[in-house]
Amino acid sequence: MVSKAHKHPDFSALSQQIDPAWIAHALAVTGKASVRRRRLPAEQVVWLVIALAMYRHQPIPEVVAHLDLVLPDEVNPEIAKSALTQARQRLGEEPLAQLFGLSALVWDERHQQGRSWRGLARYAIDGSTLRTSDTPENRQHFGAQAYASGVAASYPQ
Repeated sequence: MVSKAHKHPDFSALSQQIDPAWIAHALAVTGKASVRRRRLPAEQVVWLVIALAMYRHQPIPEVVAHLDLVLPDEVNPEIAKSALTQARQRLGEEPLAQLFGLSALVWDERHQQGRSWRGLARYAIDGSTLRTSDTPENRQHFGAQAYASGVAASYPQ
């Protein structure tokens, strides 16, 4: 039986887009910055959570090992899986929400440079269909898709 090799994550492009100062800021604002010296400091846990979101089919210890997130310890070179779980729980969601907000703001400002219209940001949604509640008012206002057989769709769109 041939085992399917995992493709190791490549964070070079992502690490160029997320400024480590943003992570430090998010941790400081939420009071989650590592005070004591840990093998897996809060900054590294943020990177771990980002990596796990992107490579959710990879085993957590493999992602940690490949990204070299754990600080070296000659006495105990391995880190327990439970320590990874505890580190993620200790971090919580607040720093990640802060990081998301900050990165979205910066990336949007970067993207919008020179693209405004009369001082307003421009965004577009194309080819989107939204379902609404099936009420007589919504059917009258939005209508409903009619199939070739003449049957109307279940929900107004």
